[in-house]
Amino acid sequence: MLEQIVRILRNRKLVFLQALVLVPLIVGIVSARQPKEYTAKANLLFRPPPTALLGTSAADSGFVDPTREAATNDALVSLGTVAELTARRLGRGITAGEVRDSVEVSASGDSNIVEIAATTRSPTLSASMANAYGEAYIDFRRNAERAQLQEAIQLVERSLARLAPNQLGGVQERALRNRLDNLRLAQALQTGEAELVQRASRPTSPSGPHTKRNVLLGVVLGGVLGFGLAALFERVDRRIKTVDQLEQVYGLPVLARVPRTGALAGLGRRALLDGTGAPLRGADSEAFRALRANLRYFNVDRPLSSILIASPTPGDGKSTVARGLALAMAEMGDNVVLVETDLHKGDLSSDLGGDEPRGLSSVLAGHRDIDDALVEVPLGPDRMAGSRRLSVLPSGPVPPNPSELLDSDRMRTVIEELEDRFELVIFDSPPISVVSDAVSLVPQVSGIVIVSGLGQTRRDAAVDFRKQLNLLGGYALGVVANLAPVERGGYYYRNSPALRA
Repeated sequence: MLEQIVRILRNRKLVFLQALVLVPLIVGIVSARQPKEYTAKANLLFRPPPTALLGTSAADSGFVDPTREAATNDALVSLGTVAELTARRLGRGITAGEVRDSVEVSASGDSNIVEIAATTRSPTLSASMANAYGEAYIDFRRNAERAQLQEAIQLVERSLARLAPNQLGGVQERALRNRLDNLRLAQALQTGEAELVQRASRPTSPSGPHTKRNVLLGVVLGGVLGFGLAALFERVDRRIKTVDQLEQVYGLPVLARVPRTGALAGLGRRALLDGTGAPLRGADSEAFRALRANLRYFNVDRPLSSILIASPTPGDGKSTVARGLALAMAEMGDNVVLVETDLHKGDLSSDLGGDEPRGLSSVLAGHRDIDDALVEVPLGPDRMAGSRRLSVLPSGPVPPNPSELLDSDRMRTVIEELEDRFELVIFDSPPISVVSDAVSLVPQVSGIVIVSGLGQTRRDAAVDFRKQLNLLGGYALGVVANLAPVERGGYYYRNSPALRA
């Protein structure tokens, strides 16, 4: 699980970082532009009803659930009637809706205290609103209780009026009059069972917006959103990104991992043929040496006289791999020839000092023999191999019928002659999925090396390419993972420019 998370963040770090930066930045800008708000708080204390004045005791009143009583008090304080009373008290054109939007009522733990918090853009208005709200509730509760006691008083008065003449002055009359006096006293002393124990004072500092808190929350939200988007993009992205995925899709071993390096970017076709390309060093050279060694190791029971370097899509770097392998083998003393079979690339004879076009197309057309068409590329005295040379058969002039030439008997003869003269013939193939020129070469070579760019080749293209090779009867030797990123300090380099030849 952790490895998958790390892989997603590594492959989609740009998406993750953009969300991680942009979300808190937007939140911070929006929060900073919001007007300042001020919160004032007042506290209400609820008191038990005056049972002694009503002629009852706590035992007579029955059990009172404190939780239910607190919930009832909270509900009463939050009534819309209280907001309307508050708006009338404040005046200034303030409506009951504005009061409801500005006031928040909350209980203070398990106590009988309720906190009234009023938040507005004016510190004076916030304090006035909190106090007015508390006073409005007390008045509302006092009037309600007094009205209830008035009903009881009227009931006792009617009972007194219905007494018979022989009951006047008796025990029953005295009891009713005593009850009536207690109710009137309770009505006069009624406070609404609530008291504004702490009035709100004018706040000196704003309570919002909470820019720092909002930015921190934005960082968390940005991280979650960024990872979610990264995981989504990773899921819908069909490109092959790891060596394990290459082996799984192709069902073949990975013969070598070619790194992303700027040195390989200079290993172009012209630089190779005119000898101006820089020699391969370090990780670049080791990658192709490993490819050379693995080609021999994985095919000890099968003679390997020619290989076709092919890829499912353009941009996978197959031409660079073909040139790098040919250079590495020539530097190590192998008698190898590189044949450019992409007859659409054009002729470089004039740039190489030739007076007439030469190359594979000229040989296949019968205008030149192989010796005249071959170009000997000196490896230079500064290279490890000293004065060794690499033989290259360029593509030559662009013919009108590339497919017919590559599928001709003359091409088969050329392949046989090159295999007799060289230890290994390396064919640089055009993308088979784009043009069909090299299809005829698949069954004629000893083996095929598939080049796929990590983060470049799509899974469906790789699957189709593998099926196409099977249908053509091609013998796939293995896969080269091109554009391979690895950890800093490892065998290859991560931050070098991408190579896509």
